[in-house]
Amino acid sequence: MPHPGKIFFTAIVFLCLAFSACRQTPQVTVDVTLAHDKGNLPLFQENFVKQGDMARKAMGVGIRPVPSITPDLYWHQMMAGLPTNQAPELFVWWSTFRARELVEHGFVTDLTDLWDKYAADYAPEIREAFTVKGRAYGFPYVIEYWPVWYNKRIFKRLGLKTPSTWTEFIAVCEALKKSGVKPILCSLQNNWPAFIWFEEMVIGEDPELYKGLCLGKVKYTDPRIVKACRVWKTMIAKGYFTDPSVNMLTNAGHLWNNETCGMTLCGSWYYSTVLVAQGVKESDIGWFILPSHNPEAGLNIVFEVGPIFTAKNAPNARAARNLADWWMSPEGNASFATVHQSCPANRNADISHLPEIKRNLLEQIETGHYRRLNRYWEATPASISGEAVIKLGEFILNPESLERVLADIEGIAKAHWAGERP
Repeated sequence: MPHPGKIFFTAIVFLCLAFSACRQTPQVTVDVTLAHDKGNLPLFQENFVKQGDMARKAMGVGIRPVPSITPDLYWHQMMAGLPTNQAPELFVWWSTFRARELVEHGFVTDLTDLWDKYAADYAPEIREAFTVKGRAYGFPYVIEYWPVWYNKRIFKRLGLKTPSTWTEFIAVCEALKKSGVKPILCSLQNNWPAFIWFEEMVIGEDPELYKGLCLGKVKYTDPRIVKACRVWKTMIAKGYFTDPSVNMLTNAGHLWNNETCGMTLCGSWYYSTVLVAQGVKESDIGWFILPSHNPEAGLNIVFEVGPIFTAKNAPNARAARNLADWWMSPEGNASFATVHQSCPANRNADISHLPEIKRNLLEQIETGHYRRLNRYWEATPASISGEAVIKLGEFILNPESLERVLADIEGIAKAHWAGERP
């Protein structure tokens, strides 16, 4: 029989060898697929790769981004893949009503517990944009707010101050017009910009009215909607907007640098991806949040989110869920925002990477207690918004058609809600 001391010594040696082997065994990592429709924007692919590298180091799950060139092609690819076990673990999409179809078909996993975990980190309005029938799905990889960007060089030359009331805003428009500068750059290229001033006018009348309209509880022919749009009609009649044929995306830098226009209302992405990218000096760009034309409407700001969803049928759905947990945290949310130079949706994430102009915007929204309202494009069903922007374009081209256009959109909305509600 072996000596007890020898047995003890042998056991100690075995444990030491086992511990050493464990220390030398590399950490097992898993990579998950992230499908996206930004194939024509190489920066997104590069930044998703960088986020995957960070996630792999932080929590052992990496990312393989798979781009698609066009949104239409991407939509068809996803609709074909999501019902199968070939579904990508993660995929970008749109929020609110544009995500309901995914939930109704059982394509995405419920992340309500993660939203509960990070409840203090996200504004309630942001969570609402990911909520369907009381449950939360997906998470935001980026958030953009919609202020008015203004040409500081023109404002300085004319001695103009940023407005804090609607009366002051109209005074700025009049001063710009008098000097030969078109006050507001806006266009109808690709139809969608038609909703920009429509949503602002309705919100500026009453944010609850806006929410009710988007949810089918208020008619487009409601007198309050008509009243709000008449403010917009007056602005068009006074020549405050550029010709609708102008492209507010591809021509913005040229128009800005040549002092052709004074302001434009667009998402915070407009600052870097359009203005700065097209040669506008950062020192020539300022911002302010559009005041409500009805003072009782309060302080409001439109937001849009870039959502990522986790596919229920994907082979590594659990790993995708773990990655979503990390990405929703202050650390993970700040990680992508830093590489992408965008605003983190997590209010406790670090924002030191942002240019001062964007940090100031976020701080004013937080400290000023602005009410966040989801962008019209996502806040109402796609079957309504897609047709509404075409009709609103008709109004922009012919402001006298206001009542007819609103009646037409109400017909579209009525048909949608009749089909959705028994």
